[in-house]
Amino acid sequence: MVSLTQDLQRLRQATGVDREQAAQTAYRDAVLYLLQQDPFYGHVLSQLAVTFRDTARPPMSLQPTAQEWQLQLSPSALQQTTWTGAQWLAMLRHTVLHLLWRHPQRYATAVQTPSQAGLVRWATDAAVNDYLTDLPTDAITSQKLGQLLEEPVRPQQDSAVYLKQLRHWQTQKRTTDRQLAAGGPEILPETAQHDGHSGWQGANDEAADTREQWRSQLFTTANQAISAKQRGTLPGSIQAALTPLVAERPLDWRVLLKRGLGQVPAGRQPAYGRFNRRQPARMDLPGEIVQTWRKIAVFVDESGSMGNQEISYLLGQMATLLAVYPAQVTVYPFDTVVDPARSFLLERRPQTLQRIGGGGTRFQAVFDSLPRLLAGSANQLVVILTDGYGEEQVRPTLPVTVLWLLTSPIDQFSVKHAPGTVVSLTTDPQWQALRR
Repeated sequence: MVSLTQDLQRLRQATGVDREQAAQTAYRDAVLYLLQQDPFYGHVLSQLAVTFRDTARPPMSLQPTAQEWQLQLSPSALQQTTWTGAQWLAMLRHTVLHLLWRHPQRYATAVQTPSQAGLVRWATDAAVNDYLTDLPTDAITSQKLGQLLEEPVRPQQDSAVYLKQLRHWQTQKRTTDRQLAAGGPEILPETAQHDGHSGWQGANDEAADTREQWRSQLFTTANQAISAKQRGTLPGSIQAALTPLVAERPLDWRVLLKRGLGQVPAGRQPAYGRFNRRQPARMDLPGEIVQTWRKIAVFVDESGSMGNQEISYLLGQMATLLAVYPAQVTVYPFDTVVDPARSFLLERRPQTLQRIGGGGTRFQAVFDSLPRLLAGSANQLVVILTDGYGEEQVRPTLPVTVLWLLTSPIDQFSVKHAPGTVVSLTTDPQWQALRR
């Protein structure tokens, strides 16, 4: 550890072309140390491509390319830090956890909005830093988040939970402060940016799927390179993210969907497993069963806390039902309004929904659209995929069966006395492996 601190001291004394060389040495020695002492992080960093850009700020950031994510280091910015060797290692681990929990892609849309970029930085940094020690003194943690919000903040929560609290706090501040409501200065306190998030803005382009495949392979390789004993020393949330996302059993919400399916008659079909009621003695004649089908309208919340992979995972689970039940599933994106122009039919193969939203959430928009979208159709099933953060009251407009799938705990659901059935995915380990 002493040598890493000395590496940083030599970097602070370097000038000109020696500065980049000193930064390369500091990074190389840090990765070698982690490979020996904390091999999970060491193996991930050893596979990352590293670029050095002396004009960049802050000291480190993740930058997207057409094929992968790269770690960008700024020798001049590193030179200006007061980090010790332990803090240098903590910030490298910090960057790895951002990538592990897919923060750059999950919040690519949100960081493009200036009013949301600061909130995303606080939320994602707090989610990551709660799992680290030896952080720089002004690093953002859930404890500091609680001091800012002046309310209890639970440690080691998903970044979406922190982002929801920050958005609520921001709304209250803007409501009570006229200067801010008129477009005044930023309401978040100034803190040193130890790692940059601006590069996340490029994460929802046409190369997003390619980078996601690379990211998945990166952590699969790192997971295979460490022993079971080494893996056991990692926090449970990190272990969960490294677990292959293979469904071993259906989720509870799928059982609820099956109960709703198959209730609407759609003609009859032959069935040799049934007696022919007209001629029961003729075993060569098939009987009949009522073939049923149902239309399902799935409304996907685009408010910003759910990423493409999580949504695709849920739609993929839903698509597997189509192999058994002849249902028609139509997916509608929504935030404060429903966008029928971007709806699509869910096929039997899992599909990817590319989100372009990122604003607020208004559940009443879903119910207001039902008379238009489901006009003349009886016994419809409506599924709402959402983080659960919206208004407190909604008014039903059609007698439909509603299933709410929440990505947050049920006790955080904003709607009071919500129509239909409410299910939280927070207890599903495969879902949680996608998030942090």
